Amino acid sequence: MSFGRSTSAKPALRHVANRYGARQQRRTTFLRTTGVLDFLYENSKSGAEITLRLGVAFCLRQFHGLITELVRGAWVRYIRQQNLAALGDAADLHEFLFGSERANLSVVRGVLREVQEDECFYCGRDLRDTSDVDHFIPWVTYPVDLGHNFVLAHRKCNGAKSGRLASEEHLSAWVERNVNHGIRMGAEFDRLGVAHSLDASVRIARWAYSRTASAGGSTWQEGNVLVPLPPEWERAFTRLASASCPTVPSAPFR
Repeated sequence: MSFGRSTSAKPALRHVANRYGARQQRRTTFLRTTGVLDFLYENSKSGAEITLRLGVAFCLRQFHGLITELVRGAWVRYIRQQNLAALGDAADLHEFLFGSERANLSVVRGVLREVQEDECFYCGRDLRDTSDVDHFIPWVTYPVDLGHNFVLAHRKCNGAKSGRLASEEHLSAWVERNVNHGIRMGAEFDRLGVAHSLDASVRIARWAYSRTASAGGSTWQEGNVLVPLPPEWERAFTRLASASCPTVPSAPFR
């Protein structure tokens, strides 16, 4: 049934509008005078438990995705407003705050094998067939998949490093690789549909290492060996900054 522009519909519409307006007015007045709003559950203002009203649990399950996106969006806007001077417009706050789903990383294996000349990024020995794509800045530290953060390592080395930051010597090797091959790797990531940003990867790495340095934390070197992070770690980022536009090697990836 459609009222269209019929004048006979106007009284019905006014009736609905008046009922809705009166309901909202009562709710606003109640909240203003009592400070309590009964909505999803009875608000007794005491106790350590709540009992959801009939149908609420079903609706929360039914609209979980929508509710999650609304809450996350509001939280991102609040964080950005409160930190505008520091963040600007460049930071991908959504991924920083909530992470991203771990992707299938096998697609970048060929690129990394060629860049690393079929050697483990950490120990330098032949990779053979037992290799993992590792997040140089660990996934637990920054749960986002960005191409320039990936390295190829023996499964044993990757397992030993686990969620730790790699030592300064590995950081320098990571920087050297991205200085020499960053643009070429980026082009290949584009072809493969892999998200990447060398600038973002560098900023994430600098943040992670500065946090460890401030806390006097240790970094992983090899096996079970942990070493302090020396002051020289910052030199690596100075080199990256001075080589922000590296020369593109002439030979493309095969």
